[in-house]
Order: sequence, then C-alpha cells, then structure tokens
Amino acid sequence: MAKISIVTPTFNSVKYIENCIQSIMTQTYLDYEHIIIDGGSTDGTLEILQKYENKYPMKWRSEPDQGMYDAINKGFQLATGEIYAWINSDDCYYPWTLGLVVRVFDKKKIQWLIGIPSNTKNYEGMKITYLLPNLPPIFHRKMIQKGIYDGRRMPFIQQESCFWTRQLWEKSGGIDIKYKMAGDYHLWRKFAKMTALYTIHCNLASFQIHEGQKSSDMVAYYKEVGTQKSGKIKSVLLLAKLWLYSLKNYGRYMVNIEQLYIGMDKS
Repeated sequence: MAKISIVTPTFNSVKYIENCIQSIMTQTYLDYEHIIIDGGSTDGTLEILQKYENKYPMKWRSEPDQGMYDAINKGFQLATGEIYAWINSDDCYYPWTLGLVVRVFDKKKIQWLIGIPSNTKNYEGMKITYLLPNLPPIFHRKMIQKGIYDGRRMPFIQQESCFWTRQLWEKSGGIDIKYKMAGDYHLWRKFAKMTALYTIHCNLASFQIHEGQKSSDMVAYYKEVGTQKSGKIKSVLLLAKLWLYSLKNYGRYMVNIEQLYIGMDKS
C-alpha cells in the first residue's frame, strides 16, 4: 500500500489546527506523513505544533512565505509519499479517510479522487456536519478544463476532499503562487488536462465554516477565476448535458465501496 503525504498550510491558526491534527492522528491507516508549513504565526499556533511533535508522523517548519499556495508548494517539496493531499488547518478528515483512499488508488490505479464533500458549522454552540452532494455526481473532465466547476454554474471541486498521485502533481508543476484565492481552481484545470477525476460515494473530509475564513472572500476569488457569462438557457442546457454525462459514466467514474472489499470481512 502507498504512503500518503498530507500538507497543511497555517498562519495564526490556534483556534483550529489542533482539531485538524487530531483528525489525522485518529486515522486507521498509519503509513502517512503530515507536513505543516507555518507562515510565522504569533498567536500560539507554534506551541500547539510543538505539543504534537513526536506524537505522530508530523514535521513542521515556520518561516515567512508568499502566501498559502507558496506554503503548500514548499510542503510538497518535502513530501516522500506516493499519494498527495492538502488539508487546511481548519478542516478535518474522518477516521476512515486515509485507509479508504489508499485502497481506491491501489485497486483502481487512478490518479485523482474526490469524496462526497461535507460542511461543518457551529449552530448555537453545537457543531453540525451536513452533506454537500455533488449534483451531478460525476465530474466532466472537459468541463473541468474549461473552468465550469467554479461554484456558479457547477459546484466547486472541494479541495479538502481531493487526493492525487505524486506523478500528477509533478507533471502539473504545482500551484501558481500568483494566485491568492483560486489556486486550487487553476490546479484542477491543469490536472484535468492529464487525467479524469473519480468520485467515491463517501465523505472523506469536512470543510469547517466559521467567521473570518479566507475562503469567504468570494469577490477576490472570482477576480482570479475570471468572468463567466452564461444565460439561463445556456445554463439549463449545460446542466442537462452534465446530467446525461453523469448517468452514462456513473459506473466508470464512481468508485463502489463494496467492490473494494470483495472477498474481505466487512464487519
């Protein structure tokens, strides 16, 4: 089975980084490394990183950088695994995530995978996680290349739920650090030129919603994505086209969990 390298960029993340770390420490699959690249935090983040040193397969460094995507690129330069992922400091994995991911890559011989995304939000002091079903559930490779999955016409490709091969990352050249908000969007477009995105009908990670998070600045995000003009009729036709594509290719690009465990004890 392959080793998984997980990169987490941080900057003044004291409120959230410990939950992220603990979600990785509870994984049932243990052949992984967690690489945390901090941008020079001053709020207590570094003390938390020091607290977890030598308690699980984690290495970290803290130094000035040119933003989140620069930190992520630095992290993958240190990576030694065959499967890559990045999870932000305020997001979390589920205990089964890495074990399931490595089995998919081993059995299916694919290069890029996404789970069904979910969000977690605090409601009156109680954290509630809810599903964000991909509709349509299969991602159209050519439409990813064209930039259709930008959160306006089609759902986002949720970064925290994505995993890919080292080879795919190296061929893509990584993330262009000229972007500050939409680096993942442009990375996916590069990935789609080289391979298809497969989906597993299971939650792999949860995106945490909270005040002040960087991803909430949609104006800045769409400045980096660019203007996409599309009338109502075109949008309806596009949705119909993608639904037909999804129905036709469901068996090809949707990973069936049951098939991964055929012949094994599933108890």
